Amino acid sequence: MAGGREESFREHYVRGLGMSARNNSLAYGYSVVVTASFAALVSLRGAPTIGDIFLFIAGASLPFAAVNVVVTRGFRQRVDQEPPVVVALATSLAGLSISGAVGAAALIGWRLGGWPAWLVGSLLSTVVYLLATALEVALARRAHLVAGTDNLEER
Repeated sequence: MAGGREESFREHYVRGLGMSARNNSLAYGYSVVVTASFAALVSLRGAPTIGDIFLFIAGASLPFAAVNVVVTRGFRQRVDQEPPVVVALATSLAGLSISGAVGAAALIGWRLGGWPAWLVGSLLSTVVYLLATALEVALARRAHLVAGTDNLEER
């Protein structure tokens, strides 16, 4: 019950839909990035060898490790989260970060040959996605502040 009344099925459904979008959106976006980047490299470079696949995995993994080291100051400091309404606005812009990241992989696949394309293609697409989604979050926070949205932390 909220405010002394029982919530309707619709209210629970909307809450569940919001949770699903908020809790899955960044990971979903990256899943699209890594899948489409792999497809772009296959399209441009041909079928990968087993070694190429592991280079792709390394390239996709290393930026996450590096960013975590930096933002947590060597795993010593927790990173605060943005309010759900900021995350909702930011992830609504995900088409931009996803497109930029896959575009980066395609550019590498077009310019580089052999095994470097697999390593650098996944590495660069991951870096672009991480940087672009961080920018989307920062811009979403700024938009809420400019719009005068009150009590962001409570929303």
